[in-house]
Amino acid sequence: YGAMQARTKAMIGEWQRYIDSGEVFDVAAEMMRLTLGIAGDTLFGVDLLGDAEQVGEAASDALEILNIRGNSLLLIPTAIPTAQNRRLNRAVKTLDDVVNGVIKERHQHQGPPKHDLLQMLMDAVDGDTGERMNDEQLRDEVMTLLLAGHETTAQALSWTWYLLSKSPAVQRKLRTENAAVLGDREIKVDDIPKLVFTEQVVKEALRLYPPAWLFSRTAKEEDTIGGYTIPKGSTVMLSPWVMHRNPSLWENPDAFDPERFSDEESKKRPRFAWFPFAAGPRMCIGWHFAMMELVTAVATTVQNVKLTLAPGFEPEPEPTITLRPADGVKMTVKRASPG
Repeated sequence: YGAMQARTKAMIGEWQRYIDSGEVFDVAAEMMRLTLGIAGDTLFGVDLLGDAEQVGEAASDALEILNIRGNSLLLIPTAIPTAQNRRLNRAVKTLDDVVNGVIKERHQHQGPPKHDLLQMLMDAVDGDTGERMNDEQLRDEVMTLLLAGHETTAQALSWTWYLLSKSPAVQRKLRTENAAVLGDREIKVDDIPKLVFTEQVVKEALRLYPPAWLFSRTAKEEDTIGGYTIPKGSTVMLSPWVMHRNPSLWENPDAFDPERFSDEESKKRPRFAWFPFAAGPRMCIGWHFAMMELVTAVATTVQNVKLTLAPGFEPEPEPTITLRPADGVKMTVKRASPG
């Protein structure tokens, strides 16, 4: 938890140049750096910020091209050196180099034992074979954790700052809660349950702009949904974006209204009306971690600075594998007013 707060405070410290100059900067890129740093610290025990730019660019290229391939009727094998395939292969190699470097560094570690998720994966033993993961298996696991552990959280934060900038009344209420719970002191893990409205803000941002906007499940058995027969083995696509804006479930669904996540209002809705982390047995295993990270980053940032959308700029959602702001989120920043 300390890494979440420390990384956020460090990021805000680096924003002093934007505060002094009034320069417009891309908050989405900053959120990618923030969440990559947190992922490196908490999951792998390494500082990944030196790789932030290349990881961000590689992840963007890979996600964009994989989305194109996923919608293509004709898949050209990646071994054929088309321009698109060369770009994809470069992106994958960049990510592989970073991930393999993390694994190699851990193999060479000589100090006290680490107690992070990477070490747990390296120490895990297969109950049937008694074997541990080889480096190729570790690579796959670490790659998944790296991308899932920072990409989606960064998008969620980016959309949150956009929504807050467009909603002065919500922002005032958020700052009022922040001042009442935290005052001038740093946030502690025990404060998380007390930041009720902050969590509602995060949940509402995830409703309007779910980073995982579309995913699939395979029907284990034949079923009927809404009068349609779903054959066994069919792929069923589910979209939080669509469900979260369904007017039969959400009053005024396009409005940014965090208070719809109060306990009283939440009890009125079906259980699966909101599912930004998916649901059921395959629900995102890291959702508690993500919510803690989101609340901590929002509370710490709001306590110190105020972000304002650049005049005339409006981010456009880009639905690739994740829901990204196509050209980032351009904003200015200044110090928060006391109280």
